[in-house]
Amino acid sequence: MTDKANHRDQGNNTKEAGQQRQQRKHWQKKRHHRLDGKKKDKDPEEIPILKYGPSNNVFKFKEALSKTALRDYGHLGTLIKTGQYYKPPEPDIADYDLVNDIYGIHRATFMEDLKESRKETLKMHADRPKLYALIMQYLSEESLDEIKRSDQFEDIEKKTDPLDLWKLVEETHKVSSISKVEVITKLAARNTYQTIRQGPYESIISFKERFNSALKAYEDQDNPKMDDKDVAMDFFRSLDNARYGDFKIDTMNNMTSKAMEPPENLNAMYLLANQWLKPNTKPYPTGFATTFATTLDMPGVECKRHKCIWKV
Repeated sequence: MTDKANHRDQGNNTKEAGQQRQQRKHWQKKRHHRLDGKKKDKDPEEIPILKYGPSNNVFKFKEALSKTALRDYGHLGTLIKTGQYYKPPEPDIADYDLVNDIYGIHRATFMEDLKESRKETLKMHADRPKLYALIMQYLSEESLDEIKRSDQFEDIEKKTDPLDLWKLVEETHKVSSISKVEVITKLAARNTYQTIRQGPYESIISFKERFNSALKAYEDQDNPKMDDKDVAMDFFRSLDNARYGDFKIDTMNNMTSKAMEPPENLNAMYLLANQWLKPNTKPYPTGFATTFATTLDMPGVECKRHKCIWKV
C-alpha cells in the first residue's frame, strides 16, 4: 500500500511539475512574441524603392543612394551627385626633387604615390559592377520597364556601367508627368510646385524635402526662374494652416510693420518656421496658464509637466 501511495504521489508531483513547465513556456512564448512583434525604427538612410510617374521619389532616392554609394564605394560613389567618374590625381614628377635625390628617397616616394593612384583607379573599375547592381536593386518594376525601353539600355547592361545607368535613371524620372510632350511636362512640374501643401500630419522636415523635390522638378523643366525670396514665401504659404496659422499671421504682421525683413531664401524661412514659439494657453482653476512650444514637429521629444525628454 505504501509503495503504491508513493508511486501515486510521485506521479502527481511529476504531473504538476509538467503543468508548471507548460505554464512557464506559455508565458515565455507570449513574452517572446511581444519582443519580436515590437516595431523597429526605420533606418533614415535606407534607400527607398524608386517610383515612376508624376509622384516619383527620385530626389529622395538620389540622396539615400548617394550616401550609401559614398559609404560603400568611396570616390566611385561621387558619380551619383557629380554625374561623372572621379579620376584620382596622378603625382606630378616635377613636385619631387629628383636632382638632389642622393639616396633615391624622392624617387621612391614618387613611385609609391603613383602606385597608390593607379591602385585606386583599378579598385574603382572593379567596383563599377557592384554599384550598377546597387542601383538596379532599388528600381521598381515600372522604373525598370521605362529604362529598358531606351535604346541605350542594352549597351549599358552589357558593360554594367553605373554612370550611364544613373544618367538614364535621371533622364527618365526627372519629369513630373509620364507625358513626353515638352509643354505638358513643363506644365505638370509647374502645377505640382504651385499646388504643393504640407499635410496635416507631415513634419516640417519631411515637407521641406518634398518642397525641394517639387522646386527641382520645376527648375529642371526650364520654367521661369524665381527669386530666392519668392521661393521662401511660396514655402511659407504652403505650410499647414492648422499648425502654422498663428505663425503666418505674426510673420505677415511683422513684415507689414517693418519689424522684420522678409527671409532671404528658403532655408532662412524654414529655420524661422521650425524655431517659432507657439503659445499654448490652457485653463486652470485659478485662471489661464501659457506655455510655449519651441518646435511643432520635432520628432523624438516628449514633454510632460514642464520637462522635455528626448526619446532614443
